[in-house]
Amino acid sequence: MRLGKLSRLALRFWIRFILVMGFSSHYYSPTRRSLVHSRILQTFDWLLMAINLVAFYAYYKYAQTYFMEATFRRQGFVMQVSTFNVFQQLMMTVTNIVWHLLFEREVCETYNEVSRILEQDLKLEEHSRFYCLAFLAKILNFLHNMNFGLSVIIHWGRRPFSAWDLLANLYFVYNSLARDAVQVVYVLLLLKLSEALRLNGQQEYGSYSGLMKLLHRQERLLGIGRRVHQMFTWLVAMALFYLVFFNTATIYLGYSVFAQEHDPLGLYGTGWKLLFMVFSFLVILWDVLLLQIICEKLLAEENQVCASPKDVASSRTTYRQWDMSVLRRAIRRASPENNVFGMFRMDMRCAFALISCSLSYGIIIIQIGYIAD
Repeated sequence: MRLGKLSRLALRFWIRFILVMGFSSHYYSPTRRSLVHSRILQTFDWLLMAINLVAFYAYYKYAQTYFMEATFRRQGFVMQVSTFNVFQQLMMTVTNIVWHLLFEREVCETYNEVSRILEQDLKLEEHSRFYCLAFLAKILNFLHNMNFGLSVIIHWGRRPFSAWDLLANLYFVYNSLARDAVQVVYVLLLLKLSEALRLNGQQEYGSYSGLMKLLHRQERLLGIGRRVHQMFTWLVAMALFYLVFFNTATIYLGYSVFAQEHDPLGLYGTGWKLLFMVFSFLVILWDVLLLQIICEKLLAEENQVCASPKDVASSRTTYRQWDMSVLRRAIRRASPENNVFGMFRMDMRCAFALISCSLSYGIIIIQIGYIAD
């Protein structure tokens, strides 16, 4: 299957990439067929974290002079938005570091456990088309963060692009990749769990012991899913908050560029700038929508129940166990723990609410810009 091969290649590339970038202290061992902890990688990871925090001061100082004087008509307000955005990046960086220290090893153990269930218990041969497409889409969004063309084109024709500009943009790209690398892990685990639940529901059983084995595996997968959501809850929530503000700032920056007076050549350059901004805005929104689609898919698999025993008369004990499993599932779906934000028990309107929120804040912040001026 071509999609399956592409998704495997993308996964191998991503694992090697995050090792080089210092985002993980675990590597994939082909002999053990699992993620293995490495003290050398852990030292490298901590060293880069320390350098990242120290380099923030230089990045903050650079951000104060990122836009030249009189670049925008409302220069002061644009600088305030830019400064707040810089400190939000610091917030996300600190959150990522804390998350790595608390949950990285547990997340890798969870990945190994789900992989073992898929390969040994469920005999997975090929991933579904949805898994391949969703994971490839997430990797493409992840790689999009290496594009800092927007930062370059903002200054096109205004001042030369210096070495400090390059270093600052690389710092921004590195932190963006670090933030989204954790979200790729979250998406990968959700897709793995969705595949495991799908295959487990398709297993055939002809006896009471077979049904109990299937139900126990199902309960284990559901428990893993709840734990995965709990580990990523606040990190994803903060990332979504950051993206709302980033989208808002992008809208206002695009407005500020468009609202200025330009000569014909400058107007042509403005068109390219706006195009880059719109593209960046749409990629971020698509990333949020993709997360919602994957969460809805997982919820759909969790709500599926295995088929009832065909011969009820000859296996009343088996049927009672199946009936009790359906009842327990109905009770669990109504429990409060399945309605918290981290469980993502919400419909597709959440992503569109984020779009609406960003657009609304963008309009408000533009109006504030008039008042502030």
